[in-house]
Amino acid sequence: NIESIFTQPASDFYSKMFDLLPLLQLDKQIVMDELKIAALLHDIGKPKEDKTLVIPHPLTGKPAHKRHGLVGLMAAMEIIGEDLAHLPEMRNRIYRTVELHDMSYGLFREFIATGDIPQNERWNYIDNKIHNITGGGLLYLLIFKLADIHGHAKINDVTWFYNTVKEHYFDKMQIDLPIPTEADIR
Repeated sequence: NIESIFTQPASDFYSKMFDLLPLLQLDKQIVMDELKIAALLHDIGKPKEDKTLVIPHPLTGKPAHKRHGLVGLMAAMEIIGEDLAHLPEMRNRIYRTVELHDMSYGLFREFIATGDIPQNERWNYIDNKIHNITGGGLLYLLIFKLADIHGHAKINDVTWFYNTVKEHYFDKMQIDLPIPTEADIR
């Protein structure tokens, strides 16, 4: 799915989306290559055990719930950790994309339940975990969400994610984040 996204024919949405890469000083080929690896690893960790179990985070040592993203991160560390030891920034972007790939869905569910919308500070925190270029980490997740829709009957969580990140993050940077339609995603 990642390769398909990066080879889409020019359309209004995809042209604007990929115009953001050089604007943020990101290399399209590197982003595609890193997201392809994250895509291969992101769903390895779907634990059936108690998701309330708290374990030390494998990167920070801080207490963390053993959930899907964290188990995926642990698997990614085991599978590619040594192979990418000489590329620590790339390894971290892949690790954190795997770890946070489903975060937008969790935030969407929280919004449905409570009406709470993450503000700029929360988006900034997530962005910085993935990439050291402002906006780069969220752009990784935004592109990744276009690919990670297998088995999804509805895509309202994806469009909510785009709209919310646009309003509460990219608009503040004066960057026009395009919003996908269902035709752009499916």
